[in-house]
Amino acid sequence: MKIEIKDQNYDQQIEVYDRQITTSSTALGIMRHQLVRNIGIDRIKGFLIRFGWEMGENAAKQALEANISLETLIEQGPIVHMKTGHIRGYTHECTVEFDEDHHIVSLLGKGTWVDSYEAIEHVKRLGISDTQVCHTLIGYSSGFMSTICGQPVLAKELTCVGKGDPECSWITRTQKEWESGMYEELSFYHETPIMAELEYTYEQLLERQKFVTRLSDFQKKLTEEISNGSNLQTIADMVYGIAKIPILIEDNEHRTIVHAGLSEEIYQILKEDMDQYFQRDKEKYQLPSKRKTIETERQKRLISPILVQKQILGYCSFIYYDDIKSDTLDEDYLALDRFANAASLILLNEKTKFESFERMKGNFLEQILASQFPAKEIINRGKYTGLDLSQPYYITVMEYQKANISMEEDFLLQEQILEMTFRYFNEKKYPILVGQREGHIILLMMKDVWQKSAVQSLIHDFDEFLLKKYPVGDFKFGISNEGTDIAEALTHYEEAAIALRLTMKKKIVGFSSLGIVGVLINSKNMNGIKMIAKNELGPLYNTEDPRTIELLKTLYIYLLNGGKLEQTMSDLALSMSGLRHRIKRIETLLNKDLRDPNETHQLLLIIKSLIALGELDI
Repeated sequence: MKIEIKDQNYDQQIEVYDRQITTSSTALGIMRHQLVRNIGIDRIKGFLIRFGWEMGENAAKQALEANISLETLIEQGPIVHMKTGHIRGYTHECTVEFDEDHHIVSLLGKGTWVDSYEAIEHVKRLGISDTQVCHTLIGYSSGFMSTICGQPVLAKELTCVGKGDPECSWITRTQKEWESGMYEELSFYHETPIMAELEYTYEQLLERQKFVTRLSDFQKKLTEEISNGSNLQTIADMVYGIAKIPILIEDNEHRTIVHAGLSEEIYQILKEDMDQYFQRDKEKYQLPSKRKTIETERQKRLISPILVQKQILGYCSFIYYDDIKSDTLDEDYLALDRFANAASLILLNEKTKFESFERMKGNFLEQILASQFPAKEIINRGKYTGLDLSQPYYITVMEYQKANISMEEDFLLQEQILEMTFRYFNEKKYPILVGQREGHIILLMMKDVWQKSAVQSLIHDFDEFLLKKYPVGDFKFGISNEGTDIAEALTHYEEAAIALRLTMKKKIVGFSSLGIVGVLINSKNMNGIKMIAKNELGPLYNTEDPRTIELLKTLYIYLLNGGKLEQTMSDLALSMSGLRHRIKRIETLLNKDLRDPNETHQLLLIIKSLIALGELDI
């Protein structure tokens, strides 16, 4: 079957302009759904409010042509609105105050809409909303009232069926009367068109692309400089040449390493200003572990930490002062972060080279102690480490208290202390050899490196430095006699080790301070010392029995304190009666009077000698 239809019709009664088009709320609901899919639920609010405004404004202009009074227009406004089919009913209350010239001074309208098509269609197609949804109705009311009143009158929906409320309620006021209550809503009446917004977004993306390209070129130049082995000063100069922002690199104590783009005069002024800031705010100021902005009256700094192996070794800063400012701090931060990463690679390389060299020197020290080379060869090799080993020297053995930590934690702690030791003496310009032996850290120091200072004073300063880094640490040091022949280094190492064993009452003990004990040990007459100890200590000379060791410790502390019971009681955390009981038992076992100075002096020498020999660990 085939059908052909040819038809033509024309209705002259239908208006060309402003014609009435019959449509259903379903069609408008479909359009709403499509708008949500295409421009998003956040943007349709502004679109529908302005759409409703145009309809309300057009309806008001038609009503004004009838020369009806303003009071009547306000009263009939909801009726006109209902005839559009947007709602099936309404309630309306309105209070208006006029001045002498019949201008509106105050307006307050409120009411409800019955069966808003927007609420029904929104729930049907998009579900219950989190907020009010009658945007077209709000726009219509605002457009109608603003046009007939001759000034902005804005409506606001308070409750809405579209978000689960029992009714759609609203309120209208003049824009002046709303004050801050409509601040957020006003933006929807003047929202940027999508095309303009897309154009702006495109410009932003284009600018962002240019910045990413610049940042990529910047990163490439940094990488090239690192590959070429450039130092921090060279890279800092390069960064200043590109960014035109003064740059500063400091260590983690805020001591300047390098700077670029600052004259010496300006640098000193800004440095003093920042030092005052740190001093003034030192209680609340903490070293930043992430990027940070610091601002004083003279300057503003963007600061980024330099991280090497998860440790902060320093800081990179961009400095803004006087006419040097920036409107792109976020972009500057990205450039600064990349420079900080480059600085961390350079410092890591320097750290690796420095530690490798120091460990090589440590291996050399072990070879010296093992007497692997003749003295002449040792002196020749020492020149490569910056030491003249033909000169007098001291050997120090350092011990740190090992808490209840795992083997892995102990290893890491020892590595940290070893690295601290390297850096401390390097910063002091003391060319020494640092190594490890039998769980201790060994230092070989030339006498001439500290010139007039005594070796004990040098070690004391080092101990204070370590305690600042490790406040709960317990460091002890044994110092050898002065050595004049590098071939005898092992002997002086043993002297330092002996002195270390006697660091009970003192943290730093020199072998020379041991007196007759040192002479006894140096005589190598170990068997003779053990024989005397066995005769004098009798039953107390049993280093395998913990109870005997405890009595020996009590005796040793008592003798060190010169027989003072109160001090000994405090050192051993004993009661007076408990201490007296122990002393009485010791006198009984030894068959000696501990008030006899000759007896006590001899016993103290014997116990010190046993400790120095490693026979006792008290």
